[in-house]
Amino acid sequence: MTDAPNSGHDQLTFDRAIPLTSSASLGIGIGATVRCSVCHRFITESYHTVNGVPACASCRGILAAVSAPVRELIPIVKALLLGFGAALVGAVIYWAVIRFFSLEIGIVAVLNGWMVGKAMRWGTDGQGGRLLQVAAALLTYLSVGMAYVPLVLPPGASIGLVSLLDAARLPVSMILRSMPGGIISALIIGFGMMQAWQLTDTPALDLEGPFRVGSAPTV
Repeated sequence: MTDAPNSGHDQLTFDRAIPLTSSASLGIGIGATVRCSVCHRFITESYHTVNGVPACASCRGILAAVSAPVRELIPIVKALLLGFGAALVGAVIYWAVIRFFSLEIGIVAVLNGWMVGKAMRWGTDGQGGRLLQVAAALLTYLSVGMAYVPLVLPPGASIGLVSLLDAARLPVSMILRSMPGGIISALIIGFGMMQAWQLTDTPALDLEGPFRVGSAPTV
């Protein structure tokens, strides 16, 4: 599968278009040319624009596909599984910080959100969508809750469905019991959830064209 260009929360970056009045030295014939800002190939006939910069028809198609919300079942399931795996890893990191360093560093929740969002984005080959955004935010929240579960379980108790239910309530419980300082914890968890939400959003792309090489796009 062809790798999709960078998308999602990370901003798309393009090189500046390079218009040439003569391209004989490049071996592509005489005439004006435009360089694709994604693959860097020269375009001699018609080009498109993506967020105002030129792109060839092939790259435009790839970017259009990436900017569309994911709808296929298999990529969604893959993204959810990878997101849950990232949430588990994040929970272990958060738990280890609390357990071995006796620190409750809420900023780890932001790391958890980044891990979940990136994992889910990877599962869809760069696509996003509202369903993934909601799932990513919830998984980030659960990741924080799962970090506290081993700390509150009675000795010898097994981690199962009851523990997952505990993970859903523990962040709220911890925030309420540590008020007013809990407000800071709530904000940090919210930032982590926002990070996951943004990373699984669909990129806003302004796609126009085709335009004939040698003529400027109409505004």
